[in-house]
Amino acid sequence: MTCTAPPTAAGTTDDSFAPTATRPSAPARTADAWRLSLQCGPPAPATARREARRVMHAWGADEETVDDALLVVSELVTNAVQYAEPPVAVSLCFFDDRAILVAVTDGGPRPEDQHDDDRPADEHGRGTFIVDAVAVGAGDVTGRDGRINHWAVIGPSAL
Repeated sequence: MTCTAPPTAAGTTDDSFAPTATRPSAPARTADAWRLSLQCGPPAPATARREARRVMHAWGADEETVDDALLVVSELVTNAVQYAEPPVAVSLCFFDDRAILVAVTDGGPRPEDQHDDDRPADEHGRGTFIVDAVAVGAGDVTGRDGRINHWAVIGPSAL
């Protein structure tokens, strides 16, 4: 698997966005890619973090980048499990300039009355702010099939 940079405009409809490497009008960069399908349930964020950590360490990513990427993985997977329809998958792309693209794909929004969030209102709703604080870029891409790719770039440079 290879990687392409995500579209720059949030909300862009593009069924081809997925970890697959070259970006038009930019020099090609080498990339390693990884993808994991998750069971849609409470253990999903922990499973995604554990496996993503293992993969990023194998790639030789620095610890600060790994920590930031794991925070993003946790927030995006948690949101997918709580607010979206299955299937849920997490993907990582590690670029030669040390940037990591984190993408979480879900089946699209779940009806409002089916959300799996029993926490008080003051204990949720910060995920987007957290992702924006540690990422150099983030957004969403909705496919024609209704699946949504939530992405964020972690590392020293934007894609």
